[in-house]
Formats: sequence, C-alpha cells, structure tokens
Amino acid sequence: MVLNEIKNYRFPVWITVFLCLLSAIPICIVFNLLLLAKIFGVVLVVSILFAMKYWFTVAKNRNNIVPRVVLNKNDFFDLSRDFKSFSAMNQEDQTVILNRIGLLLAQAKFVNQDHGLLERRESIQLSYLYITENWTDEFEVNSKWIFILSNTETDSSQYKFSISSLDLNKKLSNAQSITS
Repeated sequence: MVLNEIKNYRFPVWITVFLCLLSAIPICIVFNLLLLAKIFGVVLVVSILFAMKYWFTVAKNRNNIVPRVVLNKNDFFDLSRDFKSFSAMNQEDQTVILNRIGLLLAQAKFVNQDHGLLERRESIQLSYLYITENWTDEFEVNSKWIFILSNTETDSSQYKFSISSLDLNKKLSNAQSITS
C-alpha cells in the first residue's frame, strides 16, 4: 500500500484544503447554493477521514510500530502442555507471558543452527524460556535479537538467547514456575 511508505505529515497542505472546504460552505449558503454547500460538506468529512487515516499510518511508519503476534488456542494448549508451570500460574501472569511471547514473536528472529527459521511451537517454547529466565528484568524487545536453537553448543555472543536441543528437552521436562 502506498501509505505504508509515507513518513511526512504535511499538515499545511491538509489544513489549507480543510479551510477552503469549510469556508466554501457558508459562502454557498449565502448565495443560496444549498446543494453545492452539502457537496462541500460531504467532501470535507471524507477528506478529514482520509487525512486521519493518513496521519495514523504516518505515525505508525515513523515510530516503527510492529503489532504483537496473537497466540491462538492451539498455541495456548501447547504451552500449557509443554510447561506445567504455565497452567499453574494465575490468569494475570499468564496474560503477561502471552503478551510478551507475542512481542518476541513479532520482533525477534528464531533460527536453528543452519539459520533457518524455527517452527512456531519451538519459537513459542524459546520465548517462554527466555521470559521465565528473565522474569524480574525490565522487558524490552529489540528487532535485532536472534534466538537460536541448535543441536550443539554454539557461540552465544552473537545471539540474544541460545539453547541446545538437549537443554530445551531437559527444561521442558523440568519446567519450574516463575513465582517459586
């Protein structure tokens, strides 16, 4: 879409258009051109709606906002089955974890040892482990983060979170609650 590439508000242009349309309405009424006044009114409303859509899109583009990934019921079921501690948490903690997982899935990159993308379930598992291990830290996500799941030990200096498949299986079987 064209609007996704625009990063300039251009307020003076819009305000000039609004001012002209708004001032044309009473002038048309004075000269008894009611149909034309109604047309200007409709054009004014439509142009304001379009301008608002334009401005919100520009604000989104300028701030690089990435909407979080919403987990579905299957993801929720898999998470509850993989981590018994998740289903033991209260609803508030579960909501916080699900929102944080969604933010991680939206911005971080989840790869295997060959730098191929992980499946959704594995990405959710890595996200959950990262979140529970860093539960007390301030939660901020960077789009440059890379999470890796490898079959062997890897150099973790270039990755935000690194875990081997063996360690993941151990943690899946021994998952502890974050509140304990």
